[in-house]
Amino acid sequence: MSIKSGRQFRSYIISWFLMIVGLIVYLGSTMIWDRAQAYLLDNYLNVKTQQMAAMASMVNATEHAKLRQYHQQKSRLFQSLEKTINLNSKSSQEKTHIFSLNFNPKSKQTEYAVDTRRSDRDSLRVSSELFDLLLSLNDQGQLELVRRPLYGQAERGNNQVENTQIELRQDNQKALLMVNGQVILTINPRVLHGQFQKLSINAKTLTAKQVELELPQLTRVSYRYIPKGGLLNPPGAPFVADNKILQSLNQALKQGKSGLIAVEPQKTVSDYLVFAAVEKNAGALVMHVPATTLTEISRQFLQSFLLIFSLMAVLILIAAIFFARKITRPLEELNLAISRLVQNDFNFKLSSKGFGSFRFIANQFNQMLVHIQRSRNEMIALNKSYSRFVPHQLLKQLGVASVSDIALGDCCEREMTVLFCDIRGFTTLSESMTPQANFNFINRYLSQIAPVINKRGGIIDKYLGDGIMALFPNGADQALKAAIEMLSALDQYNEKLRAKKLPIVEVGLGLHSGSMMLGTVGTSSRMDATVVSDTVNAAARVESMTKAFCTKILITEETKRQLEDINAYKMRYIASCRIRGKSKPVTLYEVFDNDSISLQNEKSANQSVMIRAWKKYRQGDVASAVALYQRQIEKSPEDKSLFALIERCQSGRL
Repeated sequence: MSIKSGRQFRSYIISWFLMIVGLIVYLGSTMIWDRAQAYLLDNYLNVKTQQMAAMASMVNATEHAKLRQYHQQKSRLFQSLEKTINLNSKSSQEKTHIFSLNFNPKSKQTEYAVDTRRSDRDSLRVSSELFDLLLSLNDQGQLELVRRPLYGQAERGNNQVENTQIELRQDNQKALLMVNGQVILTINPRVLHGQFQKLSINAKTLTAKQVELELPQLTRVSYRYIPKGGLLNPPGAPFVADNKILQSLNQALKQGKSGLIAVEPQKTVSDYLVFAAVEKNAGALVMHVPATTLTEISRQFLQSFLLIFSLMAVLILIAAIFFARKITRPLEELNLAISRLVQNDFNFKLSSKGFGSFRFIANQFNQMLVHIQRSRNEMIALNKSYSRFVPHQLLKQLGVASVSDIALGDCCEREMTVLFCDIRGFTTLSESMTPQANFNFINRYLSQIAPVINKRGGIIDKYLGDGIMALFPNGADQALKAAIEMLSALDQYNEKLRAKKLPIVEVGLGLHSGSMMLGTVGTSSRMDATVVSDTVNAAARVESMTKAFCTKILITEETKRQLEDINAYKMRYIASCRIRGKSKPVTLYEVFDNDSISLQNEKSANQSVMIRAWKKYRQGDVASAVALYQRQIEKSPEDKSLFALIERCQSGRL
């Protein structure tokens, strides 16, 4: 895994971490928001209830009753109450106002005592249990109808309130106010300017004072003229609300309780009436808390809530990056270390500083690295030891990478040249030496010729005491050149032996080419790699024929055919003879590149006579063949092969 993949892994961890944390934060924040909002609004309303209760406890019942008189609206108590009104207001429609209510046991009505809301224009107030209307003149002199909120009018299930249809029709002469299609009020607009002295209501003439009429469709309708700046609800004016809220308020006032009433309880955020009874059942102080005020509180809380959680999200992101870095940095360091191990680089050590809290991983890795290095060195040494017994070239021919991969029965077929080399007269030579001297002699001898085989790409398959079996998978030329160079190296070695007055070493080399099976034999506990083929047996027999024909190097016809350039070697035909293990005669050639120049010339000159003598022998004329060989001996007495051929012809072994 590269550094890039390590960074991708870190991004993967950060993404999943943020996803999980985000989900937790979302679910948690939703629950916290719902509970916090409910707690905040409940707490706000409870505080208002406590404030109203505290204020009501300070009100004198007697003085409170006197407030029903309009001329006392500027009394000391009223002034003190007026100062507590509209502290949190932003607009006239969102003001939270405090007003006083009196309960009249005779009329069983709840009436205003103090309400500081005022009209900003000359207006006509029309109220009933189904509606609360305000008629005002605009700047163009036209009447405007404002349907003021009626406490509880939108309460679910109050179909009578919801189905009330109010319409204002007007022209230059008059305005008609219609409820459910019935005209309940006829108005001359000039009355609102104080120029008209009477109102025409259903053909009845009334002065511009508060008037109540009993109509078939409505229980109670009140009319009141309000000059600009006048109180919308002066003392003694009835409290306008639906019957359900009126009943709840009146019942609480009778019992002297304090509390709150949701005007529209079906809504999430509703207008509230917060009330507290005055002593002696004289009435109550009531606070109207609009839904807009509570909505504004929720909005401000939401802003603070979002700000806090945004900061938390940023902190969580920073923490995620920090902790992801803390987690992935050690992994990246570990990944780089593993990559170096894969590349067989063991000369390093992890620093615990880059691992932070995971420094124990660095220490464990360093200990593991020491053990791996030790085991690796032991394995290398062991493989080197194994390679002395099973050469790597042989493993490559079998298609395996190491000794541990070899299995019993592994084999392959190859076209190779086999070389056998053996010391002449080694048995006699070894009898004069001690066992230790024997091993020392053989090892010194092998150290002279084995490097030549390796140089030419040969594989030493076996050390046969004083002999060598080598395989050449790269062609017959490499095998023959190796044989020639082996004799040259041996000549140099013999010069050193002569200087020390020691016996020299003479060898014979036999080469044969062909197809062979290379594989493992033995048991699961002890096996060996070897070559199984008739080619090997033939090469061994060819090597033994070097003694019979007094030659140093003999090759077969199969090896000769595989040579790329025959003229590059000094070579002559010896004979075609039968050898043990072969049903057909084997043609043998002598390679004499290592002989002296004079002997090379004599052997080359004798070639044609030797071929004629062989033909005479094949024709059955042994005497003529022997005569030809003897004639050549007179010319080349150093050519020992001629003596061997005469002996073989006379014995009939050719």
